[in-house]
Amino acid sequence: MKIMACFFSILFAVTFAVAQQFAPQANGPQVMVLGGLNSDTNVTHGFVYHEVMRGGEFVRGAPYTGTAVTDTTQVFADGNRIVNHSIAHLARDSEGRTRREETVSNLGPLPTEASHLVFITDPVARAEYVLNLDDHTATVRKLEGAKIITAEQKRDLEAAAKPIQSPAPTESHQDAIGVDVIEGLSCDHMMLFETIPTGSIGNERPIVITSETWASPDLHLLVIRKKKDPRFGETIYKVTHIVRAEPDASLFQVPKDFKVLEKGGALQTSR
Repeated sequence: MKIMACFFSILFAVTFAVAQQFAPQANGPQVMVLGGLNSDTNVTHGFVYHEVMRGGEFVRGAPYTGTAVTDTTQVFADGNRIVNHSIAHLARDSEGRTRREETVSNLGPLPTEASHLVFITDPVARAEYVLNLDDHTATVRKLEGAKIITAEQKRDLEAAAKPIQSPAPTESHQDAIGVDVIEGLSCDHMMLFETIPTGSIGNERPIVITSETWASPDLHLLVIRKKKDPRFGETIYKVTHIVRAEPDASLFQVPKDFKVLEKGGALQTSR
């Protein structure tokens, strides 16, 4: 229980940190970006590890459901490997509510007691929920300063957004490969190459990191990402069984038989 309580505390803390990282300038629209850390942080496996690029924002008018599969492989010098596989069920409704359901069994490199969890962000009610489906409990955190935007407004913001900077000093360039149809969606195919120069983090030779992505500009969703980082291994993230239809409204509600364990302080966007 203590480990899971710590997990929820970290979850809310890092979610707030991501919201600050993605927040626009003070004179721009206040848009809260929640749903997990970008995989560049390599903090945890499972939910906190999942991609947020073009997914998880409070975007109105782009409903869908899908299944996200994440496979991570880390190979050691002696040939030993660490392999992790996770599946999550995703949903977003027309009002911008999002839901992610999965079994969480790792907190970073530390194994924890597996828990079947649901993460819901509701910009209409201005609240975030973590539901534990095993013991029928809910953790609630209020959101303040968030704003729902339309799909068209989100597209404009993405076009003007600055790329996320890696914690380590890097030299990077990005190539537009073209447009591919995946899961019935027209997806922008991009390649990002990042090089950590010799000596930047004590490395004797340059470290080259590659990230290949396919993202839907219409649905504002990262559909596939293949990332290779010599420090952390290979991660392949893919959303399958995508259905562009309105999900059942009950998916974004706390069931009546769930017990609310705590109500934390409000999360706020940067101003």
